[in-house]
Amino acid sequence: MGDQTFNVNSKLLPQGFPREFDAHIYYRNEDRDFANELRLKAIETFQGERVFTGEMIPIPIGPHPTPMFEINFPREKFADVVLWLMKERGNLSVLVHELTGDDLYDHTQAAMWLGPQINLDYTVF
Repeated sequence: MGDQTFNVNSKLLPQGFPREFDAHIYYRNEDRDFANELRLKAIETFQGERVFTGEMIPIPIGPHPTPMFEINFPREKFADVVLWLMKERGNLSVLVHELTGDDLYDHTQAAMWLGPQINLDYTVF
């Protein structure tokens, strides 16, 4: 179902953006409108800050088995972004993880979930 190694956000991040953390916001087809509204709200909320909200990714990609979008942010924005997601995510599941360069570690030991955990496909690492 699509190229499992393609990362939509890697082509859209501003040059030099400090990608220290990712938040993956997962949605089902029936939640797509809410997820898109949340994405637009994130863009508005964090406008002018060092927070990057990616495009909607409508297919499974990498270890992520469902559609999602990402919010990328540096360490100093961790509390702002995570607290905002806790309040605004509704029923959507969110994976927040550090970006150390070790994908398996990042998506397991360096990760936290908001809402129900989604079973990721770790075999891609």
